[in-house]
Amino acid sequence: MAAAWEEIRRLAADFQRAQFAEVAHRLSERNCIEIVTKLIAEKQLEVVHTLDGKEYVTPAQISREIRDELHVCGGRVNIVDLQQVINVDLLHIENRANDIVKSEKTIQLVLGQLINESYLDQLAEEVNDKLQETGQVTISELCKAYDLPGDFLIQALSRRLGRIIHGQLDQENRGVIFTEAFVSRHRARIRGLFTAITRPTPVSNLITRYGFQEHLLYSVLEELVNTGRLKGTVVGGRQDKAVFVPDIYARTQSNWVDSFFKQNGYLEFDALYRLGIPDPAGYIKKRYKSTQLLFLRAACVGQEIVDQVEASVEEAMSSGNWIDVATLLPSSLSVEDVGILLQQVMRSLNKNSSDLVFADTIVVSEKFLSSCADLFSDMMQLKAEKEMKNNPVNIITEEDLKQASGLENSYANKKDKKDERRKKATEGSGSVRGGGGGNAREIKIKKTKKKGRKDADSDEESQATSTGRNKQPEFPFMSQEEIQDVLKTRMQDCPEELITELAEHLIRPLTKTYQEVVRSVFTSSTSSSGASRRQTMKDLQEEFSNLYNNVRLFEKGTKHFTDETQTNLAKHLLKTVCTDITNLIFNFVASDSMMTTENYSTITSEVRTKILGKLPEDTKGPLTKLHTSLNGKSVEDFLSCLDSAVDICGIMVKKGDKKKERQVLFQHRQALIEQLKVTEDPALVLHLTSVLLFQFSTHCMLHAPGRSVPQIINFLSGKIPEDQHSLLVKYQGLVVKQLISQTRKTEHGDGDTTDNLEEEEGADTIRKELQEITTAIKDLVLRPRKSSVTEE
Repeated sequence: MAAAWEEIRRLAADFQRAQFAEVAHRLSERNCIEIVTKLIAEKQLEVVHTLDGKEYVTPAQISREIRDELHVCGGRVNIVDLQQVINVDLLHIENRANDIVKSEKTIQLVLGQLINESYLDQLAEEVNDKLQETGQVTISELCKAYDLPGDFLIQALSRRLGRIIHGQLDQENRGVIFTEAFVSRHRARIRGLFTAITRPTPVSNLITRYGFQEHLLYSVLEELVNTGRLKGTVVGGRQDKAVFVPDIYARTQSNWVDSFFKQNGYLEFDALYRLGIPDPAGYIKKRYKSTQLLFLRAACVGQEIVDQVEASVEEAMSSGNWIDVATLLPSSLSVEDVGILLQQVMRSLNKNSSDLVFADTIVVSEKFLSSCADLFSDMMQLKAEKEMKNNPVNIITEEDLKQASGLENSYANKKDKKDERRKKATEGSGSVRGGGGGNAREIKIKKTKKKGRKDADSDEESQATSTGRNKQPEFPFMSQEEIQDVLKTRMQDCPEELITELAEHLIRPLTKTYQEVVRSVFTSSTSSSGASRRQTMKDLQEEFSNLYNNVRLFEKGTKHFTDETQTNLAKHLLKTVCTDITNLIFNFVASDSMMTTENYSTITSEVRTKILGKLPEDTKGPLTKLHTSLNGKSVEDFLSCLDSAVDICGIMVKKGDKKKERQVLFQHRQALIEQLKVTEDPALVLHLTSVLLFQFSTHCMLHAPGRSVPQIINFLSGKIPEDQHSLLVKYQGLVVKQLISQTRKTEHGDGDTTDNLEEEEGADTIRKELQEITTAIKDLVLRPRKSSVTEE
């Protein structure tokens, strides 16, 4: 022991000597700062500058000072306030505060404030004191008082219910805490108040008047009603319109409702409103679950009334009469309710109420409607005959054709003889209306059907619409007022509103029927007079078939040429044979609209536009496209439009066989050969020979204008022997020279000048050469050598 004390005294003496000894080396403040900065940079020392820059503080010291300050402040401190106390940057305080919250479960960070469990226990004690004093506290009040979020307070206070806070949290409304004494007092007030009620009373009025807590009141009220302590029911649920109905009142109310329904067979919703029932429909459904009822807008009726109305309606319809259902029903029912009841009855009878119900309450039988329409039959016939006398027929006359083709004629008159000759030549290869060739179709023609097709191509339809007339009937029958006058005269027992709606209902079918009567009068008048000379169905069928097959075969021939020549041939085909078949269809459709022409081939573009303007919309669309396609460059597009037009016109087409195609080719060739035999016109001879040689070499028909003859001859190069091709080329050159000579003679006129004499001599020479070669040219076709045609 003595030795130990001796050791202590020796150490104390050494310490004292060290204190009083002079320092050999001393570090300056700047050196210390540099050393610390170096250590911080190398992360060997972790310290933080204070805001004044005079001190370094370690993170552990910051955490220690935060905890001390939290304890001093009573368990709740704002992080911003800690900055002034600890004297470091706010960022370091927030970082250390987050670390503290993560490491210690008793401390929480809420809205920038550190709060520990001791503060929450103290807050719970204060809340409990207030709760015991007032009986209930709301979370919203506590949020304002303590400046804390509601969810945080509910969570914190829920953990302390029953331990620090002697109360309970309302399960319906978690924003309220109340005591058992408060609930008991509330229940007693509710029980006493609702026991004293003797008539239906809105619950919302009681809440406002007596200051009940709404959710608690509904909970207690449901509990008292379900246990039988309160004799009554709550109607309307937990809503503003909820009403408490005492049993004594409900019994009296139910007795009245049952008595009224038993005596009258219906219930008005307004009457139930006046009895204090806020939801009449729901009350009736609940009370009469097993009874079959029909609910209307403002009332409900029993099955007896429905059966009575149904029997009366059925009797009226079977007897061919009409009945006003409103006279069978209580006067308190509105017109709208009567209409709903009537629709239900008509559905049960499988009748269309839109056609048989007038003025909302009157049922009219189909026989009665027919009898009303029959009143106008004689009038229609007389008026139609009178209409035909005043305006015999809606016919496209020769004058219309002349007027429509005026522009075309004026242009045609300006053509020179060369164009006329070539036009004449094209007739030689025109449509031969005979046979039924490749892709032939057997057709059956019906009346024009209204298939309801709509064409979205409004641009094309606008061409016809702009010149068409309004879609009103061409022959109006009677105005609605005139029909009303006739009905009033013939049916004097009908009410005014029924007469009005009957006239409105009949005007369209009467007008439609009148159009048919006018059509029949038109047909009979035209057939008896013989002025129309329309084709029979059989003739029309055969002509359409021939034209259609020729178009298909001619199109096949155009495929052998290049783009430009092919386009020119297609345009020529569209302007000739395709135009003929289009005019045939237009003339057929026009006859159904009481329009006709003497000869369909004289129909021009303007006449087709006039016909389009008078056609119904579903027919106009496809025919407008067909009319427009004639101005295009593609035969395929025309055939596509033709198929659509054929469908809408009811012409059904069936594919044929190759045998008919060969027949058409043979007939076409023979017709051209017969024409070639009798003609002596060099231009026509050249044209016919070129087309026939083309058909021999390709086995395809060709419909070509005179200006395409050079292209056909070029095509034949290599297809026929060289000597025959050279002869054709030579003959072509002579024909061109002759045409040029004739053109010059026409331009300069007759004269005795030397130039004219020389030209005449040259023309004579050309004519003689042509006459010499013409026979040889014809023989190329009429007496062909077997080696002259390339067989495929």
